[in-house]
Amino acid sequence: MTVLNVLHMCCSTFRLCFVIDYPHPPQLHKTDIFMLFLNLLALLDTIIKFNTGFFQESIRNVVMLRKQIACRYLRYKFWIDFLSCVPLQFILLITGNRMRRFHLLAHLLPLLRIVKLRSTITNLHTVVKIFTLSFVWHRSIHHLILFAVSMHWSSCFLYTPVVFTYYWTGSIPKGYNTFLKSTEADADGDITKFSICQKYLQAFFVCLSTFFGTGFSTYKVNNADEFVIHSCIILYASLFMVYTVVFLLKIYMTQYNSTMRYNGLINQVEAYMQQKQFPKPLKERVFTFYTYKYENKYYKEDAVLDCLSEQLGHEIVMHTCNRFIQKVKLLRGLAAHLMGELMSYLKPEEYLASDLIARAGDIGDCVYFIAYGTVAVYSLKGAEITHLEDGDHFGTVAMLMKDSKRIATVVAVEITHLYRLDAIYFRQYLMSNKIIRERVETKASKRMHVTVLLDEEFRRKQEKKWEDNIVFSHDFT
Repeated sequence: MTVLNVLHMCCSTFRLCFVIDYPHPPQLHKTDIFMLFLNLLALLDTIIKFNTGFFQESIRNVVMLRKQIACRYLRYKFWIDFLSCVPLQFILLITGNRMRRFHLLAHLLPLLRIVKLRSTITNLHTVVKIFTLSFVWHRSIHHLILFAVSMHWSSCFLYTPVVFTYYWTGSIPKGYNTFLKSTEADADGDITKFSICQKYLQAFFVCLSTFFGTGFSTYKVNNADEFVIHSCIILYASLFMVYTVVFLLKIYMTQYNSTMRYNGLINQVEAYMQQKQFPKPLKERVFTFYTYKYENKYYKEDAVLDCLSEQLGHEIVMHTCNRFIQKVKLLRGLAAHLMGELMSYLKPEEYLASDLIARAGDIGDCVYFIAYGTVAVYSLKGAEITHLEDGDHFGTVAMLMKDSKRIATVVAVEITHLYRLDAIYFRQYLMSNKIIRERVETKASKRMHVTVLLDEEFRRKQEKKWEDNIVFSHDFT
């Protein structure tokens, strides 16, 4: 019905302003057949609306009682819908009625549907959103359709003085629409000498030049009523183009605001590094970090989340961390409400390749979960124990030690995104859960055993290597 309403509004104005049968009596035109088809569909829609519920604000519900639906529809929109879809023009042409004023009335009745313009634009916006997910796309398509309809109506509006005079008096007035005159033979301004295509294209060109401000004032206007119509078109075109400029600025700011903020942030970082005289390798690492962290778009996440309620904040955290939660085997079995609370205490941290994350011998005050990336784990003596990837965790062994000292050094192999959980929340949410505590203890026991074995093997290899070096030096001497 949204498409039908737009077509109905455009075709009805086209039939009124461009199809003139002078000097012959009114005749059936192809547009009349198409209008009949649109009127029948609109009439069918009018019948269906007697069975279509409506939303009542006072009860916050949809009313489905047919009596209330009929009463409300008859009171407000029925007469406009009905009168605008009555095929009166087709009936007059079939019956052979030649009274031009009746035909004028028949052409004006479909124009009543223009009253539904606001609701049609709202529905059009909804229809476009169905087919385009992007805000920029559906707003742009919506605006382009409005522009096309505005251009069409403005083109029709240019001929209204001539058209109304013809239907009211039966004669064509002279001296109007001088933009049609291409030769001296056209000096009388008789628009019936031009085809429908010529009239429409010429009027469309005039209105297009008005909308873009490129020369509508060059066309001569001889009559007061035509001057008023031209002035109205110029005023509307100016307002529409101002709206278009504001719309384009809004689209630009929507699309590139975060990118502009990112560039501003990078400019500040670059100025800071120049002032502090950072070496080139360090500058490159800083730029790498910012590129990874913000992906060329900058926004203040804390400012976005701080105004939300605690429950809504937990839901957002659960949504953003959903893939991470599915990867971490350690957290499986934790109640949903506890998971939501736990997620709010996880602090994201990013590390570049070769960055030191944890050092063996330091006090362990937190546990790390790997969202994505790879880290290498080394023993206290420097033996490489293993590589940990997405969904793995480390730092739990220190939580079980009496002195809370870490038994391994962890280094990022590539850009790695971690979630840090402080010791107090680790004990509160994870160690209080029997199943998860058993998982932690089992995993920590295996890692300690593997670490001791690899450390011992690494020590023996180092001693052997040292002895071989001594023997080699002795023999060489």
